[in-house]
Amino acid sequence: MFIIFKIFTAFLLFPGIFVIIFLFFSFKTKQKKIFIFLAAFTWLISVKPVSNILLYPLENIKIINKKAPYVVVLGGGVVDKDIFKSSAHQFKRVVYGTCIAVRENIPLVFTGAGVGRESEKVKHDIKYLENSFNFKIKTYFENRSKNTKQNAYFTAKLFQKYGFKKRIYLVTSAFHMKRAMINFKKAGFEVIPRPTDFLSNYNYVWYDFLPSMDSFYRSYWAFHEYIGILKAKFLD
Repeated sequence: MFIIFKIFTAFLLFPGIFVIIFLFFSFKTKQKKIFIFLAAFTWLISVKPVSNILLYPLENIKIINKKAPYVVVLGGGVVDKDIFKSSAHQFKRVVYGTCIAVRENIPLVFTGAGVGRESEKVKHDIKYLENSFNFKIKTYFENRSKNTKQNAYFTAKLFQKYGFKKRIYLVTSAFHMKRAMINFKKAGFEVIPRPTDFLSNYNYVWYDFLPSMDSFYRSYWAFHEYIGILKAKFLD
């Protein structure tokens, strides 16, 4: 029953149901090859091995063993009703950045506060951690940026305002790190990457080869980042 349930739900829910729909139309129209291609493409980008292949070049980041006087954490959304107000992606970034700040005894700079009052929510989360674990860090908040390019630009303005040296630990999701590094280097920073929130996972079971929304989501973010990298390199 477990196997039957896994197969049934894989093709009843999104995106697997689109595979069935495309195959259905392949028998009902003269455009058979197009719909078979769409079914195959949808299946492929919705399975874990393919999403891992797409993510690997993004998340294969060389860790540099250097010191920096500041840690910069990129925002990634908020959730108002939760105890912690940061989204899952952002919360991992904030916690890792906070750990670095405590361990290295350096200030934490948060950037990405231009949407959803993120800076206020992150202040809440950091304060919650400080009170829970009895520590204190120096924090700065950049509260105007709305995307990665602006993260870098407005963070550079903040560093210029306070006369900070532009060598940083950069904390963001692993799949987003390469695009973030391009933008921050363009803004004059020496970047020491500290990725977290990895999306790839190389432990497989048989149903990882069935379509799933989770794998489709991971493939989506991979495509999103490739487009963003091209834009950062050639248009920004």
